[in-house]
Amino acid sequence: MFPIPLRPGFLSRACAALLLAGLSTACGDDLQPTPGPEEEENPAITPQDGAHLKHQAHGDGSFTSVVNATDGAVWVGLDLDTGKEVSATEDAVWDLAFQRYTVKARGGVSGTGGVQVAIVPGTTFAALTQAPASGYVTDAADGADTGDSPDTVFNAGDGWYVYDLPTHTLTPRPRLYVVRSDSGTYFKVEVQSYYDAAGTPAMMKLLWAKVAAPAGGQP
Repeated sequence: MFPIPLRPGFLSRACAALLLAGLSTACGDDLQPTPGPEEEENPAITPQDGAHLKHQAHGDGSFTSVVNATDGAVWVGLDLDTGKEVSATEDAVWDLAFQRYTVKARGGVSGTGGVQVAIVPGTTFAALTQAPASGYVTDAADGADTGDSPDTVFNAGDGWYVYDLPTHTLTPRPRLYVVRSDSGTYFKVEVQSYYDAAGTPAMMKLLWAKVAAPAGGQP
């Protein structure tokens, strides 16, 4: 048989191709993409429905959640960092808790989570992308007002709702809150309604999403 002439450079290219194939096979596991620092610090939230909590994802990192807070003897907790329902009867891993029209945050007199809340005026849910650097407070003991309930950030002062005396109905104020969770992550929260389509009270609908930390870091 006669030797087959090879074009110049053919052998080098063939060897290089074989070498690359071998490296790909041998190191395939090592070449898998790994999460970057931002992905590790800001993992995606995948809320899970619970017995008293239902979620709807909007595909942009925001969620609508309906809390069934109709039982006046049960505190329904929401862990914003995971989107999971947590029993808030005790000081466990939850950030906000709901019972009828009362909303509390697990900080101050409401727990040891260090959860803080700021009311952000003059902006909309869509417009707010970064948490404010100041204005954060925690739930406080009952002050000089009617009733003996703690002055939670959501209920203190004029509160998150307007009460209509003739109809005895609650309507959410156009108000935006930023919650610093027990893990130090920031979330914007807006109470959208208190009644479901059938008119059942204490079916609180929330719109919420993660936002960037304040400029310069945490307050």
